Formats: sequence, C-alpha cells, structure tokens
Amino acid sequence: MSAMTTVDQVMHVQARTGTSVTVNKGALLRFTDLQGAQPIDLWVFSHENNWEFLSPEHTRPSISKLYPRLGDAAYTNYRRPIVTLIEDNSPGQHDMEFAACDQARYIELGAPMPHASCQDNLHIQLKNLGLDVKGVIQPWNLFTNFLLNPDGSFEVKAPETKSGDNCTIRAEMDCHVVISACPQDMNDTCGGTPTDVQLEVGR
Repeated sequence: MSAMTTVDQVMHVQARTGTSVTVNKGALLRFTDLQGAQPIDLWVFSHENNWEFLSPEHTRPSISKLYPRLGDAAYTNYRRPIVTLIEDNSPGQHDMEFAACDQARYIELGAPMPHASCQDNLHIQLKNLGLDVKGVIQPWNLFTNFLLNPDGSFEVKAPETKSGDNCTIRAEMDCHVVISACPQDMNDTCGGTPTDVQLEVGR
C-alpha cells in the first residue's frame, strides 16, 4: 500500500527544467523517475524563515549516515528535521555529497554554452516563489548513483532507477519545495540523456 492515499496535485517536470510548490506540515511529496536513470535535485526551505533550509552538511552528522535512508529525516542548517523519507520504491541512492551542476561545472567539462543547470533552475524557482534567497545551496540528490570508494575517491555512475521508481517524503514543517530534473549530459549522472520526472503532492 502506498504511503500517499490522496493525490492533490501532479506536476510533470520536463528534462533540464525545475518546478516548485509550497506545502504545509504533514504533506506528502512523491518523486517519480518516469523513464529511469534520472536524478532529481531537491531543495526545501522553511516557510517561517527562508534562510532555514535542508542542509546535507547538517543532516549527515545528525543521522550518522552519508544520506537519509527509509525512516530518516533530512535536517536544516538550524539542525531541525524538515522532511522525512517515508517510502522508497527505488534502489535507494540519494546522494548528499555533490553540489548542484552549474555553469562553471559545464565549462569545466567542456560543454557548449549556455547550458541548463540545476543551480539556475533553483534560482528560477526561488524567483517564482518570491523568495530572496541567494547563494550556492547544496541539494539532496535523489536517485543519484555517486559511489564513494574506500580510498575516498568518487565515481559518477548512471542511476540504477527504472521507469516508475519513486520515493516519498513527509514535510515536517510548512515549507517551500524546489526540484530540478538534472540536465547533466556530460557524464553518467543521468545515464547520458536527461529525461522527465514527476512530482505529486498529497496526503
């Protein structure tokens, strides 16, 4: 049985673009990889204080893991739980180590410019939400297969998600949620070709 029993809103997010939504505490958000091997960059901002937001660097010590697993919360830069992973119908690869892709990263990789990026998608959505939040904020990278080796090196591998794989989080406070269907096409982050994703909001 799905954790979400009532769907109030469905958002189809085209590859390389983003979307956003404001939800109340207790709302459920389900993220679906529609075609497989497609990461979703996720940011969450407190409605009460927009400078309190989901923080990977604060989450890791709070849960003593590299990223949340089923039943774990993600924490804010004020060290409060902001969302909890309550259902995971995916391989469970949800990186919290890598920054969002940005223009500088694509220049570094030799991409033709301009190039869509998760960081740009974030700031487009912040503007749409009317939030005056600037700076480089690290996302929670859902469905992202970045492997940490024993020697401390990283490998970027294609996600193991298949079409329809999904996960659901519960909002632990009133918050603004921003996602980006990652446009990375210069390595295996998206399996080579970015594709569409879906966001559902419900109860």
